[in-house]
Amino acid sequence: MNKKIIIANWKLNGSIQLLQNLLKPISDFVKMNHISSKVIIAPPSVYLNQAYNIVLNTNVIIGAQNVDVNSFGAFTGEISVNMLKDINIRYVIVGHSERRLHHQENNILIAKKFEVVKHAKLIPILCIGETDKDYNLYTTQRVCQKQIDIIFDLLGETAFCNTIIAYEPIWAIGSKKIPSLNYIQDMCCFIKDYILKQQNINKKSFFIQYGGSVNENNIQQLCKIPDVDGFLIGSVSLSLNKFLKILKTISIDK
Repeated sequence: MNKKIIIANWKLNGSIQLLQNLLKPISDFVKMNHISSKVIIAPPSVYLNQAYNIVLNTNVIIGAQNVDVNSFGAFTGEISVNMLKDINIRYVIVGHSERRLHHQENNILIAKKFEVVKHAKLIPILCIGETDKDYNLYTTQRVCQKQIDIIFDLLGETAFCNTIIAYEPIWAIGSKKIPSLNYIQDMCCFIKDYILKQQNINKKSFFIQYGGSVNENNIQQLCKIPDVDGFLIGSVSLSLNKFLKILKTISIDK
């Protein structure tokens, strides 16, 4: 795949000023340089509508960092898929490791979130990956398989059609260290082949990203991994210069 999918997860960072100082220059850069890669920016939910208006008529897409399993009702502080659709949001991150860790989201809840996103005809960005303990015990494939299986159990063999899967080894997030390129390739290939086997089809109808300490210095090497369709980028996406370097590298690399 030539066109990479680049997702910037701003996490709990943002302000009206940041939208102007970061998002607007990014959208201008993508538009002026005819960047063919799909660029998705996920700011905090309170800025989604303003962010959408800033990138209007550009190739930059705004995504959400999270969603609730409920569509409406007495669920204080939550955001529904209907609300996201109402402000033209099409992509939703589901199951990020920080949601799993800090908000105790388990595989069952994440599968339900995945389900409501799919039923709303939005595109889930499902994060899966192993902890350092799993990595050291060589159980990474088993952990990822379990995270995938529960979604197949809920939605059937077409569950992952038109879906983005972000493989993020949890121990690499924010650590400034990444697995070897061969390890990332092996895991992304495993995820691809496992899903294709469950779907009983040969043609891939989903996209696989790598996430975890992706930066402007390692992006060129990461782009060489055959089964990686794009990248989920965290802290570096908050630096305009570094993020633009990544976009330039990917544009040149293709």
